[in-house]
Amino acid sequence: MSEPYLYTDDYMQASEYLRLVLPFLAEHKLPASPLNYQIAYDFISGGNLALKEALHELIKQPDEPSEKSLLALYKQHVVKDDKALESVRLGLQKIITNIRSGYDDSNEDLDDYVNSLNDFANVLNDSIDPAELAGEVQKVMENTRLKELSQQKFDSKMSDMMGEVETLRRQLEQVREESLTDSLTGIANRKAFDQILDQEIQHSIEQETSFCVVLADIDHFKKFNDTYGHLIGDKVLRFVGPTIKSCVKGKDTAARFGGEEFVIILPDTRIKGAEIVANQIRETISKNVLKDKARNQKYGKVTISLGIAQFKQGEQANDLLKRTDQALYKAKENGRNRVEIAE
Repeated sequence: MSEPYLYTDDYMQASEYLRLVLPFLAEHKLPASPLNYQIAYDFISGGNLALKEALHELIKQPDEPSEKSLLALYKQHVVKDDKALESVRLGLQKIITNIRSGYDDSNEDLDDYVNSLNDFANVLNDSIDPAELAGEVQKVMENTRLKELSQQKFDSKMSDMMGEVETLRRQLEQVREESLTDSLTGIANRKAFDQILDQEIQHSIEQETSFCVVLADIDHFKKFNDTYGHLIGDKVLRFVGPTIKSCVKGKDTAARFGGEEFVIILPDTRIKGAEIVANQIRETISKNVLKDKARNQKYGKVTISLGIAQFKQGEQANDLLKRTDQALYKAKENGRNRVEIAE
């Protein structure tokens, strides 16, 4: 599965983004709500490329972006869980309120300090008794010390706020990760697969490269369920999913396609390489015997059939998957526990 974007901006960089985000929101007549702030932050920083591209297209339209359209972007490219979204929204609202308050207090203190310096400058232009001048110098020194303490307090407050922002962002990343993970097997789910497949097709078109998709199906899975029950069926799925994932490396993606089917995306890979990977997966799974150690009961070997298709320039995702499925069907028809390649 592709890694979610992690926010690694330090205090100075995040503060600079904050300075740019607010004018961006004002330019497009958008209130600085937590949701809008998050979207604008990702747009300015370029951290979420998919969101940046989608928002870039949106702001090119004649009408200004609406709250509804931005919410749709947020749900599509940032988070799909409404409850988690609300939690993050409330947390960011509190943080933004505190940041604004801190900026307002700091600016008010700065105005007072600047006024005191102007007063002192005016005193220097006048004839003044040395004793009175010493008093004015002491006053400026005292104001400078107070301003320094005020700035230190503000910096500390900002540091605390950035810590809270980082906590919320990590929570958001966890929600995103969970929304793209199959809860039973712990590997990528169909939603994650669809997203990565679209990205891989786009990459292959732009770079004029190719890749392969492998579709795997557990042989006689219904028999496991009918003979031993669905709990054992789930155990079979929990065995097959992680085993497939352990056999792929780097940029490869293993996902649960649905039911007892699994799918693998192999970037920058042609048929021969994909066939080697598919057979490695098949052999790794078939050499294990599924058993219940607590009951000392054996359920027999698990085998899978696999179909492979290599992406052809110009075809759509559905066409590629259809050819892969046809290869899988051929593997089933030819005796199962084997690998077949699409026409």
